[in-house]
Amino acid sequence: MIDENLRDLQCAWRKLYSETLPSLAIAKSSAQTTWPVQIDHCFARIILDNVIGDGGPWTNKLKSPAIHNLTLAQLRRCIALGKAIEDGIEDLAELDSKSLQARAKKPKQTVESSKRKREATVREAATSNDVSASPPKKRQLDIKTALSSSHQSTKDAIESSPSKTPSAVPIRSTEPHQAHTVDPELHTLITYASSLTPFRRRVLLALCQVPSGHFTTYAALAEHLSSSARAVGNGLRNNPFAPRVPCHRVVASDGSLGGFGGEWGIDGKFAGEKIKLLRAEGVVVDARKGRVIGEVWGGFT
Repeated sequence: MIDENLRDLQCAWRKLYSETLPSLAIAKSSAQTTWPVQIDHCFARIILDNVIGDGGPWTNKLKSPAIHNLTLAQLRRCIALGKAIEDGIEDLAELDSKSLQARAKKPKQTVESSKRKREATVREAATSNDVSASPPKKRQLDIKTALSSSHQSTKDAIESSPSKTPSAVPIRSTEPHQAHTVDPELHTLITYASSLTPFRRRVLLALCQVPSGHFTTYAALAEHLSSSARAVGNGLRNNPFAPRVPCHRVVASDGSLGGFGGEWGIDGKFAGEKIKLLRAEGVVVDARKGRVIGEVWGGFT
């Protein structure tokens, strides 16, 4: 007898690769910059190779048909990757390229041609906005590199914490807030950055609205973007424009620090740096408890 949980996951997996993703591809959904495939078995191949294949075709690791031989854990991982493609968190063209390379097939020029198209567009946009007409470069280091030169340990931040700091959970403000105006050059760089999926662009552009001296939450960003807090958190990983795109201004719903520099919480390597950045902007932080104090900014437009 097939376990009900297994049956449910099998149905969810079949619907995802045979209906949901092909429909988005045919409609040319903005979740992906390009949709290199449209047929159901191609979506299954891409996801299975990346989840099960371990550098080769999934058929080297699993008997066919996959849907009847995947374990519960494997089904969950396949569904999670499929959802990430649906939400624009994962780049389908890159996943397809990895799958084809694993099968010793020459990938189509989808990824490179897509990058060239975006670079050509940014040159035109930059020229029209009096911004440098050269293609966008990775002007900001990966957040871990950017922070390493000025890293302050969590211990130092904790020791400098005020002795009497309130520790209430942040309250979602109902008052109107003035959104920060995004630098036109930064807006152009984010919009046409070849390394970003459409969803990540939306996350970073929304985050640019949060003014200095304020903070927001993953949940507030998710509500604005009609997404989930987990998807927003994933979209903020390895922020290539830090600190100009202020990911340090995003915390968890309970006021705890959340993620920063690819690590989570008060024990994260860069937690002290996040506290320092927030305090420098006037945000009250109880470093001993790893929580911010005040109202959650939610004036997204």
